[in-house]
Amino acid sequence: MKDKFLKILLGIIAAGIWMIVLQNFNVFDNRQDVYVRGGYIDADVSGSVSVDNTVDVNIDEVLGKPAAAYKAYTNSYGQQHNALGVE
Repeated sequence: MKDKFLKILLGIIAAGIWMIVLQNFNVFDNRQDVYVRGGYIDADVSGSVSVDNTVDVNIDEVLGKPAAAYKAYTNSYGQQHNALGVE
């Protein structure tokens, strides 16, 4: 009984892993509806997407409370990365 249960469980796990692998190789159609303010659009994006501009964001306004930046880490190139802390 225990051996049979283990084989079934491992078979289900293996099938799940293969489903994820096949999904990552786009074997299944994974198109999704995209909601944009004002309604849904049909977006079929393949390849890379580039954004040509940047937008400044006031974090305090977005959060509705003060936020502070703390040094998180410095990478091997000497670039400092910060983390946001919210009170």
